[in-house]
Amino acid sequence: MKERLDGRAVNELRKLKVELGVLERADGSARVELGKNIAIASVFGPRELHPKHRSRSEGAVVRVTYRMATFSVTDYKRSFPSRREKEISKVLSEAFQSNVLTKFYPRSAIDVNVQIFESDGGTRTAAAIAASAALADAGVPMRDLVGGIASGIIDDEVVLDLTGYEDMKGTGDMPILYSPSIDEVGLFQLDGLFTLEQFKQAYSYSLKAIEGIVDIIKNALKSKYLSIKEEIMADDEVADEEDIDAAQKEDVRFDDALEIETSTTEMSTPAKPSEVSPPAKPSEVSAPAKPSEITRSVLEETTVTHEVTPVVSSDESTEESSWQPKIPNLDDDESATKSEGAVEKDEKEEHDPDWYDQSPNELKPMGGSKTQTSEDDEDKNKDILRDIEYLEEDE
Repeated sequence: MKERLDGRAVNELRKLKVELGVLERADGSARVELGKNIAIASVFGPRELHPKHRSRSEGAVVRVTYRMATFSVTDYKRSFPSRREKEISKVLSEAFQSNVLTKFYPRSAIDVNVQIFESDGGTRTAAAIAASAALADAGVPMRDLVGGIASGIIDDEVVLDLTGYEDMKGTGDMPILYSPSIDEVGLFQLDGLFTLEQFKQAYSYSLKAIEGIVDIIKNALKSKYLSIKEEIMADDEVADEEDIDAAQKEDVRFDDALEIETSTTEMSTPAKPSEVSPPAKPSEVSAPAKPSEITRSVLEETTVTHEVTPVVSSDESTEESSWQPKIPNLDDDESATKSEGAVEKDEKEEHDPDWYDQSPNELKPMGGSKTQTSEDDEDKNKDILRDIEYLEEDE
């Protein structure tokens, strides 16, 4: 067979497309298109394993779930998993369990979910490619990237990457999962009858194709991180441009402020010498007042504001009082001290607490003037005589 139905050669791979980071809520995700096959894989973990009795102290447990959508095939497909889906889930779990470095995550689980949205032969190998790319996208450490492909026999001839029609019409199928860097086969299945020469040829076709598949996964990883780098650099450039614009705006504001200051200085020109008033002459400046004059002025103000009414005796009531406050002489300190001593002595005599212990001869009369007491007695006598005269007249 020189040419196949889709125009490919016997050792030619279908068009492969790998896209990473297609799901936001997953730790890692990948979308794989292998011919008409469409597979999307998502990775969650490492995370806590439930139920806990299934956990392993020596490392994590890798669980791969393979499912086909009900609309992925033209025939009737039941919604619950079939025996074939359970088998593929088991073999894929074992293949990635040996490839992932599980010792770094003891008592945990790494869940890989693969959904087939369209099927056209070789779905398990497409699922393996998507799972490997999703694990790499999630940052799970692995010994090597895993690639997978299937070879078969059609009309006694070995062909690579069977389509759905070729898988149904062919007489053999041999899917392989292989890690080229460590040269290790993770999965090997064989259905049908192969001669030794056919087996060797199919095996060599598969290994060469897987090397190209792993390179495509690596290029997808590089393109993703290059795009992230470009976005970061673009953001940095935008931030730098914004900083430059802000700096330019500040420079413009500073220049405007300088212009305003120069304009204000020009507007406020100094006065001419002729307009400036001459300084006052020494004769016109008033001399400072003396301390004695200051005290006299203060005392005069106090006499004006506070009126003092002198005590006048009964005989002098008719006379006009011409009393004026006596201004003390500030220079005569001795007279002030003497008057203060006299006042203290009088107060002491008036308020002596031991007056009752003194002899009668030593007692002094209470304050008051004798003249005033005699005058009061005379007034009383006059009143008594006046009353006697009035009584005699009445009789």
